[in-house]
Amino acid sequence: MTTNRIVLFIFGVLAVIGGIYCAATPGLTYLSMIWIIGFAILFHGIEDIMTWSARKKLGLADGWSLFGSIVAVLCGLTVVISGQAQLLTGITLLYFLFGWIIFAGVLGIISAFRLKGLKKSEVPEIMAIGSKWGWVLLFGILMVIAGLFGFAHPLLSAVSIGIIVGVNIIITGINMIIRAFTL
Repeated sequence: MTTNRIVLFIFGVLAVIGGIYCAATPGLTYLSMIWIIGFAILFHGIEDIMTWSARKKLGLADGWSLFGSIVAVLCGLTVVISGQAQLLTGITLLYFLFGWIIFAGVLGIISAFRLKGLKKSEVPEIMAIGSKWGWVLLFGILMVIAGLFGFAHPLLSAVSIGIIVGVNIIITGINMIIRAFTL
């Protein structure tokens, strides 16, 4: 086995283990996502402050961008340090997610009816795409239902997000292990 395959295999095994942990502790997984958001905001603000001077010399930054960077650092620190800010961030994140799911579902429903019109096309490839309109409609409706369910049951939805993240990491790890043997 080459070094790349060994590293890929090790990372795959670690991902599977991490995914199992995430799926087994979905609440902690969701809360960890909030910490990641807080640290991302914090690091982005720090990076902007560190590069502000060089960007200002190029005419790409002004006092407002420095102010925005300082605010980003303060917001990131607040999310990382404050339990109340973490709760507010978590709730806000959930509701934005549910809103996006409903919006994407509505767009899917609209798209389904546009696809339905393609069934009458003379071009076989386009007609084949149009024949799938029912599936697009079904998934659009399911997304709207899932988003509404999320608004009605946010805590249950947060837990399910943690499980989905864990399963996704497990699948990624399995794919890495398989690629380690097939490269």
